[in-house]
Amino acid sequence: MAVAVAVMLLAGTAWAGTTGAVLTSANAQKEETTFGDLATDALCDAAGTTIALIPAVSFKSGSIPPGPVTVQNVSALLTQPTEGWAVAKLTGAQLQRALERSVSRAPMPNAGFLQVSGLTLTYNPNAGRADRIVSITVSGAAINLAGSYEVAMPASLAKGGSGYFQIFGEDDIVRSGQDQMAALIVRYVDARGTVNYTGQGRIIVAR
Repeated sequence: MAVAVAVMLLAGTAWAGTTGAVLTSANAQKEETTFGDLATDALCDAAGTTIALIPAVSFKSGSIPPGPVTVQNVSALLTQPTEGWAVAKLTGAQLQRALERSVSRAPMPNAGFLQVSGLTLTYNPNAGRADRIVSITVSGAAINLAGSYEVAMPASLAKGGSGYFQIFGEDDIVRSGQDQMAALIVRYVDARGTVNYTGQGRIIVAR
């Protein structure tokens, strides 16, 4: 499979799977997106983690219509399609702080807004910037602030990019991979044949 994906990267237009619904990265700087859901799920799968985070700065605004998912159209939605990934071991408290930072400017655009997999967060955009999170669940259970979680991210974020160096950084990295972001997303779709992302309710605004 790795060889096949490498060949697809060289071909540029080859594809290995399809999407049954539009995949969009539009508004990734302020809300959950279907392409963000796919990308984070694919990252979890590649890294072998339950949780993944990808900042809005990693995405270009655009969409993939129903039909083939190609290396070309996936790469067009990523600012660094060849970037590798890393896994950081974070406490629940660190993870909560990261998510607070993510929604701190909502509903205004924020390059550090995080697309997520493996967790659901509810936040109040009218609360103070450091106190907006209403709840966080990980795999259906309330987050354990004293607990420890392995979190997959693009390598640049794991090193503290997008201002997250205030919360975590290179010292928290426990392993890394060379799989390129575009390739791992295409591989994830290929393994499933067809994906259908229509809004998974991962990032919820409290009413």
